[in-house]
Amino acid sequence: MPAKGKSGPDTISSLRSVVPGVFDAAQRSIVGHRKHAVALHKLQLQCHEHDSKELTGEDAFNKEFIRNLNKVLGIKKREPSADKIVKLVATFVQVGHEIDIQALSKSKEKGTGSDRDADDVFGTDATSMKVDGDSEESADTVSSRFAELLIRYLLQGFQAKEKLTRLRCCQIVAMSVTSLGEIDEDLYFDLIKKLTERIHDKEASIRMHAAVALSKLQSGEEDEGGEVAEALLDLLQNDPSAEVRRAVLLNVEKTPRTLLHVLERARDVDPVNRKCLFLKVMPPIDYHLLSIEDRERLLAAGINDRDTNVRRACVRMIGESWLTFADQNLLELTSSFDVVDSPVASKVMQSLFTAYPEIPENLDFDQELWENLTPEMAFIIRSTIEFFNERKDADKMDKHLPDAMRLAQMLERLGSKLESEAEEEVRPDYEFIIHQLLLVARMSDFPDEIGRREMLTLMRKMIMVPEIPENNIEAIADIIRKLSIGEQDFIRIMAEVVSDVRELAPELTSDSPKETRLEALLVSIKCLIIIKYVLQRCFDSLSEGSSMYALLTECVVPAVQSSETVLQEYGIECLALFCLLDKSLAVDNIVLFAQAVKHGSGELHKKGLAAMLDLAFMYGIADLSDSLGTPADFVELIYQELDSKDVKVQATAGEGLAKLLYAHRVPEPAGVLEELLVLYFHPNTSGNDALRQCLTYFFPAFSYMSHENQSLMQQVAIKSICRLAKVLKNQQIQKQPSDGPGGASQGQAAQQIVVWSDPRILEAISAMNSSTAMRTTTTSSARMSTYSALARDALKQTFKESPGTRKVLVQLLNKLALDERTPHVQLQEMFVLVRTLSQQELITDMITRNALVRFESSLLKLLEIDNANDVNLEGWLEEPEMAAVFEFVSSLEDGRALSGEETEATEDDDNNMAGEKDNSAAGSDSEDSEAHAVQGTLRKPKVGSAIPLPTRMKTRSPLKRSRDEHLEELTREIDELLDTDDDDEDEGDDSLSRDY
Repeated sequence: MPAKGKSGPDTISSLRSVVPGVFDAAQRSIVGHRKHAVALHKLQLQCHEHDSKELTGEDAFNKEFIRNLNKVLGIKKREPSADKIVKLVATFVQVGHEIDIQALSKSKEKGTGSDRDADDVFGTDATSMKVDGDSEESADTVSSRFAELLIRYLLQGFQAKEKLTRLRCCQIVAMSVTSLGEIDEDLYFDLIKKLTERIHDKEASIRMHAAVALSKLQSGEEDEGGEVAEALLDLLQNDPSAEVRRAVLLNVEKTPRTLLHVLERARDVDPVNRKCLFLKVMPPIDYHLLSIEDRERLLAAGINDRDTNVRRACVRMIGESWLTFADQNLLELTSSFDVVDSPVASKVMQSLFTAYPEIPENLDFDQELWENLTPEMAFIIRSTIEFFNERKDADKMDKHLPDAMRLAQMLERLGSKLESEAEEEVRPDYEFIIHQLLLVARMSDFPDEIGRREMLTLMRKMIMVPEIPENNIEAIADIIRKLSIGEQDFIRIMAEVVSDVRELAPELTSDSPKETRLEALLVSIKCLIIIKYVLQRCFDSLSEGSSMYALLTECVVPAVQSSETVLQEYGIECLALFCLLDKSLAVDNIVLFAQAVKHGSGELHKKGLAAMLDLAFMYGIADLSDSLGTPADFVELIYQELDSKDVKVQATAGEGLAKLLYAHRVPEPAGVLEELLVLYFHPNTSGNDALRQCLTYFFPAFSYMSHENQSLMQQVAIKSICRLAKVLKNQQIQKQPSDGPGGASQGQAAQQIVVWSDPRILEAISAMNSSTAMRTTTTSSARMSTYSALARDALKQTFKESPGTRKVLVQLLNKLALDERTPHVQLQEMFVLVRTLSQQELITDMITRNALVRFESSLLKLLEIDNANDVNLEGWLEEPEMAAVFEFVSSLEDGRALSGEETEATEDDDNNMAGEKDNSAAGSDSEDSEAHAVQGTLRKPKVGSAIPLPTRMKTRSPLKRSRDEHLEELTREIDELLDTDDDDEDEGDDSLSRDY
């Protein structure tokens, strides 16, 4: 810093030493940045004071500042020293702006005190005009001119080719734009234009800083739908980078229009963004500004989020922000929800009580409140008692729970009001209050015998009400089950209830009017609903003579045989529940459920499918499939549902097969597992979130449960990968990309299947879940044997597949974690197959060839062989374990393992050569013979040997060469024997001739 009293030329000449010194000190620590910024501002003012025609001190300072700033514009991001310099520049601009504001404020005070007369009542306007004039003049200051110069200079860097330069320029502008004050209009619009271009930069970090800078310019727009807001909302919805979306989310101005787009981030794919929404964005916003639908949607997304931190942030927003806006009044907060129809209010309240237990502990429900219940108050009471019931806090339960007699009286009084209520708008409120009290009664222990009898009588009376809601029937069934002595007593009571309800049905004749038939239909439906809830609460097998069989024959069977679709649906559901309690009944009626699946539609089809899957899970496919044919026929019927256009049916079938497979209820699990793998990665299921989510959990849980399950996964892995490669390749050719983020490429699908097949993960999970680690040599070798068989199967399949599938399979080889536990024989087999594959030249692209070379090198390393030429293949040929792989290689040479593509290529070559032969028919016989020779050469498949021989023309497979050598040896022995016999005969002939 220059000393006081320095002359103008001395100050300007010292810039090259002072400014770099400040920059150097600032990059060491961020603590003294404001002190450095003040020093730079004083130096700037000193230069300006000595500005003249000859000595342009202000320009000299600006040039020196820019010169030092240029040194950090090309430094990589997250470099601490460069980031500190950027903060210094922003602090310098901010200090200058603050000093200008202070000077303007002092000039206003000075002008008001000196020019205004206390007795002049008309002096206000004149003074304000003078201040306005001063403010316009003061707008053009040293700091404001420097800020505009800096921004114009940085805008030039927005178009730089180097991404680091663009990044630093956007970063400085984003940090300095709030300290610009009033700037030139042309510069303002130019700044918006350049920033709008940068928010579409290919680098996410540049887009992020540009978005931050652009969001700080929103206040200059006249309306909510301006250009800046549109650009930011587009980024918020469509930018692929989570950091960019987060920057917009935190900085976009919250208006009624932008708030709707902000709330959509509750479903953002990035959990950090979802957490920021609940933790930073929404707390300052009064929830009264949101509609009830928006509140419900926001809370449903937050409280049901799969990420624990997001759920905690949502609960914290309710407990600290929304409850504050409600003046710490829980009843007022609850009134902001539609508790009568809300699917999420109960879970929100329980989460709030769990996070802030002092809230329910401080609640007290007096007698007056019980006498004048509202839906919101009844909801709070039920939630409080349920909270203490889950915590098993008996003291708090006794404090808040009324006795059974009093609770029965309240229910009876509310029931009377409901029957006498004529207004339809009020009836849902009474039904909701009654339902909340029924839930409270379900949590009571009913210690008083008189209260138990009174409650049982009231429950039987309430269930007879014709228009009782279905959820109240379920609650009443729970209460009666609790009041019953045992399961058989419960069945007896409910059978009597169903019999009483059936008596309410009018008698039907052929001439009965439509209203009478409708009334009888509603009674039948109510009986079936009661039977359904009874069966769901029974677990003992049905005994002979049980009263439930009477309900089966009198209610369920007629409903199944009815022509009314709604009765068939309820009848099928009740019949399935009966079958779960009686195996013989399930075996007799499985054909009926199959018919519902084949010929039913809508809910009947879905309930028939669910019944088949539940019964198969309960009893096994083998015991149920006799009536349908074979177990394969049963599974095939479920397979057909996997191709359904209804995503719910498809998800039900997929989930059912996954459960059957997990419970070992499938006779032939390999085929089912393969179908599920293909279904999971298939592009047609990318929009079925329920199915994808179920299978996402199922595959790792199934594979890592046991070695047998993982062996099954390894068994079907290669075949599934080949099928998926063909499916995804066809999709790519047809240019039909899968919808949503669920679409996977061929390589991603293959790599995921390999991960599920990795025995090391199973060992790690087993070691964590048990005290004794599964790391014995025997088990490890067995697991690695089945795992390494993946590589061998992939290599064999490579000879038969298309080039695209070959590429996937070869690149898959290096993903397999082969180690020293891999059996030596399998390493030898893989090496033979790799050498054969390399010499056949089936792989044409360089990337795949390099992958194959890397895999061969890893095999040599595991075999402890330095060079491929050092391999003793002749010795391997004598090993019995290697006979299968050499036989496979021999079959390749004989042309029995060619792929379909090679065959097609050969046929095309045949056709081409035939055309050439016809065109050259006028040639000589020698040329024709040469053409035939060439044709024969092209037709012959390129088959090589796994043995690296020096002469290519003599290449033969090891097995065939051994066979030929053995035949030659046998031939020589036979020839020698024949020669010996001939010599004996010749000698015999000679002797005979001599004797003759």
